[in-house]
Amino acid sequence: MSVDRNHNILDHGKDKTELLQKELLWIRALNTAYPFETINNKLRLHQHDYVQIKSLTKKVSELHRDFEVTMVDKASGNYAITCKKLYLQFMEKELNTQSNDGKTYEIKDQLDPVSIKLNHEKFLHGHFRRYCYSITGHDKINRFFSIQNTFRVVQQLNTVQNKRSEIFCADFSSLFTNLPHNVVKEKLYYLIDLMFKNAGSEYIVVQGTNVRYDRNNSSTSGRSYHKNDLKGIIEFILRNSFAYYGGNLYQQQKGIPQGNNASPQIADLTLAVMEYQYIRNNIQSGHPLSFSLNRTFRYIDDLFHISDKKDEFIRITTDMYHRSLTLEQTNTDPKESAFLDMSIKVTITGAVQTSLYNKTDDYSFSVVRYPHYESNIPISMGLNTLHGEIIRIFRNCSLFEHFLERTCQLARYFLQIQYPKEILCSRLYSTLNKTPTISLKYAVRNNDICIHIIEKL
Repeated sequence: MSVDRNHNILDHGKDKTELLQKELLWIRALNTAYPFETINNKLRLHQHDYVQIKSLTKKVSELHRDFEVTMVDKASGNYAITCKKLYLQFMEKELNTQSNDGKTYEIKDQLDPVSIKLNHEKFLHGHFRRYCYSITGHDKINRFFSIQNTFRVVQQLNTVQNKRSEIFCADFSSLFTNLPHNVVKEKLYYLIDLMFKNAGSEYIVVQGTNVRYDRNNSSTSGRSYHKNDLKGIIEFILRNSFAYYGGNLYQQQKGIPQGNNASPQIADLTLAVMEYQYIRNNIQSGHPLSFSLNRTFRYIDDLFHISDKKDEFIRITTDMYHRSLTLEQTNTDPKESAFLDMSIKVTITGAVQTSLYNKTDDYSFSVVRYPHYESNIPISMGLNTLHGEIIRIFRNCSLFEHFLERTCQLARYFLQIQYPKEILCSRLYSTLNKTPTISLKYAVRNNDICIHIIEKL
């Protein structure tokens, strides 16, 4: 299907919608495996598959003519397909954004050709987490809000029993665009000095994926870095973020570079140091918030807090974080909120109920989330995804009825994409047998869980 070039590209009519749906399938097809045959010891595509790939390639080129395909959000595998005209409008607006502290981007004459990548930024994150936890073990005050998943959140929420508990959920709307570079460097340099001092070393050794401290810089294997080398890498990453648009080269003057492999960790650790320094200087044992901070969590720029001191916590955030950062509250009901993939609710008894939250449920259109049974993707991958999703539902749902509802919803979706019912039931039973904690958590036998689900399909 071709696009009428005389129509306004912002006018997404029925023809545009159909085009988008078909070409999404074409993109997916290009990433699947095709059968090969061996001829004269060389792998070759079957002729009809070769013709099909050429056709698909042409269709994808047509898609790129009118739409931009970009990665979005923090999770991997999320893509946005945006009308090209709208995309360019937003690009121009972003590149010319200006606040009281000046422009986020400035036009430059040339690009520094040097390229470098920070491969082991998680090393500092893990050390800092353990360092903070060791202090918390003595005074019971949480200094490290950062989380990698919702596992610790669920653990803490299971202990809440307070009718006066209220939820504050917010995100930093300007973290990647407004935070001055000198603030980022000040916080990360402080962290590097603190961690190397705690380790009694000024060097680290990187060998493959293994990173360790080297007190005497005596290692003969791997590559050695002084702590000042890490500071130089951070300086380089912040200084060398460029965008080429409209014939001009723009250099980012403030904010954390978007799209760089190290950017999420730079953002996370910068906020973590702000939190650590504020709590170290202002919160001691006996402070009204000392215990409430144990139920504060942050996933990069998403912040969650639950306690009966919610208003006091909101007040201290203005001093805890740099003035250039804006926290926007995302929950309107103080007793309910969505945080990452969890829906959280304080009940009338004061206990907390949790269940799975999927933001695509709020969309007005359907979202393709799992591979079709007839696709070229191996069936085992789809079934392994089913297994993983059931585990995720179990971890997030505190009540059996919520677990049952979400698992049935998942199974119905797999039936819609043509997975045979017998195969689904077999994998469901296999997952329950391999994960006995599901039966123990809800006090329901595996056979009864399977019967409940099958009856609702």
